[in-house]
Amino acid sequence: MRAITWSVLNTVCNRIQRTTGFIHSVIFGRRNLLLTNALISASMGAFGDSIQQNFDILINSVHKKDENHGCESKKLAYSTTRTTHMTIAGLSTGVLTHYWYLLLERVYGKLNRRRPVTLIKLVLLDQILFSPINLFVYFGTLSLCERSGWKQFRQELLEKGMENIYVVEWLIWPPAQLINFALLPLRYRILFDNIVSLGFDIYGPYVKYKKPLSNEKSSEQIDS
Repeated sequence: MRAITWSVLNTVCNRIQRTTGFIHSVIFGRRNLLLTNALISASMGAFGDSIQQNFDILINSVHKKDENHGCESKKLAYSTTRTTHMTIAGLSTGVLTHYWYLLLERVYGKLNRRRPVTLIKLVLLDQILFSPINLFVYFGTLSLCERSGWKQFRQELLEKGMENIYVVEWLIWPPAQLINFALLPLRYRILFDNIVSLGFDIYGPYVKYKKPLSNEKSSEQIDS
C-alpha cells in the first residue's frame, strides 16, 4: 500500500514539475520574452497607479470628514483613464527596457559580469545613459496620451523627471542593478526591475499628478 501511495505521489510530483517547467519555458522563453516583459511592466504601471489613487481617495475622504465634522461630502473619484495612461506608459518603457538589456547582453554578455569593473560599467551606463532616455519615453507616452503639448511635456520632463524622479533613482537603482547584472540571467532582469520599482510605480504617478510645476506654483501664489 505504501509503495502504491509513493508511486502515485511521485507521478503527481513529476507531472507538476513538467507542467511548471513548460509554463516557465513559455513565459520566459526567448520567443515570448518580449511579450512577457511588456505585460509585466504594463501590469505594474497599472498596479502602482491604482495604489496611489486609492491612497489619495482614502486620505481625501478622511480630510473631508474632519473638515465637515463627520459629515460625508463629495469624494475624490477614481480615474480609470489615468490608470490606462499609466498602463500604456509602463508598456512602452517595458519594451524599451527589454531591448536595452538585449543590447547590453550583446555588448557585454561574453564578459564576466561579476568583475567589479564590468559591473560598474553596466550600472553607470544604465543610470547615466538609459535612465534619462527611459524618463523621456515615460513622460512622452503620457504626454501623447493626454495630448498635453510639447511645452508641458518638456517642463514636466525637466522638473518632475530629471529634477525629481531621476535624483531619487540614484539612491535605489545603482545597488539594485549591481544585484541584477551580477546574479540574474537576462530573462529575469525586467521582472526584478519591476519588483524593485513598485515604489517608483507608486511615486511616479504622485510626482506626475500631484507635484505642481513651477509656473503652476506661481499662479497659485498670485491667486492667493
